[in-house]
Amino acid sequence: MVPAGPDHYRTLGVAPDATADEVRDAHRALARRHHPDLVTDPTERRRAERRMASVNAAWHVLGDPVRRAEYDESRRPPPPRPRPTPEPVHVSDAFQEVEVSPAAGCALRLGPIVLLAGVLLGILVVTALMTGGGDSPTGFDVGDCVLVEEYGMEVVPCTGAEPRIVARGVAGTSCPTGAVAVVLPTRTEQVCVRPPGG
Repeated sequence: MVPAGPDHYRTLGVAPDATADEVRDAHRALARRHHPDLVTDPTERRRAERRMASVNAAWHVLGDPVRRAEYDESRRPPPPRPRPTPEPVHVSDAFQEVEVSPAAGCALRLGPIVLLAGVLLGILVVTALMTGGGDSPTGFDVGDCVLVEEYGMEVVPCTGAEPRIVARGVAGTSCPTGAVAVVLPTRTEQVCVRPPGG
């Protein structure tokens, strides 16, 4: 880090790699130009004295080879600190040296896959059982009379006052005119129900 003090090279107007002769010549030229004895005005004389003091201070340091070397050394930025190298991490596997039979090794490699397949099959079976086994509901055929309630529908004997199923198909298809679509529990099929007298 460069010290916060004056830059003696700038004061004398020379480069940091200037020779001793160049430094001496620059000091003499500035002393002739800024010497306080050459100025008569008191305000200008004080400025000249301050300027001459900084020129003499720069010459005091840069004119002596030992002081100049110390000054140059103090201006050099410190060398970068070496970054500490991280310690290598040694990972050991406690099971690396355990001997396993080929059958057990195969089971250890394939076990997780078989377990995952079993869990997926179990989910499939449970889902099928909860949704009626995946079969389409029986008893809802074209021509059946039904009782439609808020939570479901059931087949009832036809007396003429009940709605009648007039079509059955894929959920979302259109029904004949005057019929209402009722989606079956499979959610993929529907029946078209015509109100009584319709």
